[in-house]
Amino acid sequence: GFRLMSKNLWQKERKELFRSLVGQYRSEGYDNKESRRLAKLEADEIMEDKETFVEDIWKKCYDDRC
Repeated sequence: GFRLMSKNLWQKERKELFRSLVGQYRSEGYDNKESRRLAKLEADEIMEDKETFVEDIWKKCYDDRC
């Protein structure tokens, strides 16, 4: 259903973001292990912010009966 599809989209976006961030950290001179660790932390934070933002809009829209 919709929830499964949206979860898959979030997972896909997170994976793409993670790969991009690993590449950025590698280009800054970090080794692979440290690049992956830093990218995971940053990707987790970015995705949490995005999910919170969407949830807030959803709640506001639902409360206002969009």
